[in-house]
Amino acid sequence: MGASSWKRLLRCATGVGALLAPGLLVHHGPGKNTLPMALRDVPLPDVVYTRLLPDRDTVLTTKYHVDAGRWQRELASRGLDLPEGTLGSVDGWIRLSRADLLLLADSTPTQRGAMDLLWYSLAWGLGSRAPRLDARLDAVAKDPQRVAELVAGAWTLTRDGANPAVCYAALLTSRGRPRVSWLGGAFATKVLYFAHGTQTAPRNLILDSVVADKLRPIAWETAPTTAWWPDTYQTYCDLMSRWAGEASERAGRSVEADEIEGALFLT
Repeated sequence: MGASSWKRLLRCATGVGALLAPGLLVHHGPGKNTLPMALRDVPLPDVVYTRLLPDRDTVLTTKYHVDAGRWQRELASRGLDLPEGTLGSVDGWIRLSRADLLLLADSTPTQRGAMDLLWYSLAWGLGSRAPRLDARLDAVAKDPQRVAELVAGAWTLTRDGANPAVCYAALLTSRGRPRVSWLGGAFATKVLYFAHGTQTAPRNLILDSVVADKLRPIAWETAPTTAWWPDTYQTYCDLMSRWAGEASERAGRSVEADEIEGALFLT
């Protein structure tokens, strides 16, 4: 994707006066907080704080089962390259953790590496059942070169320190529609999260319908539960980061934003 295309994405993600959700209007300019007024003063709920795991390592090293053999068969049947590592080589079940995928993203962003990052992110997110895997892979197989360019671009933006809204806009439109069918916000945010690698604290956080539903009764009753706009995603990430700061003070240790996201999922 050329420089002009990325500039257009940047404009989409940083427009003034974007409507986040019914009743939540945010006005912002360069460097200003994008949290809507309704969320600025919402403290970290006890129900989320008490769900924090003992430390971040516990969050990162929890493993989930994936049928690597099935992934290899499905990718090969569509003429798609198998990923490096266990997902592309072990003919059977493997276990993947957040730490495994963050380590994968420590490499220099390339289009080939971007496809590996995509496959691993999807495999981790879909888990053992991998629902609608056929439809997801069919969508990518229509134009794998374009998909590789999009994911590599989002990966590069993340590594370069772009804010969550800009990174998100690389994979979804200003109205939250996926640029690649079946790669909606729930899976795009997993790619964006893992794209950080292990060297920086995560700014882009995983957001899916489960997390959005959990937010509604405790902090954000009008939170959209799907098709999030870039500014809505920014709002969510800002809130998780602020709650991480509050949790750090209460816990007497450094709490990262992905720990809050994980605790919210378990709430």
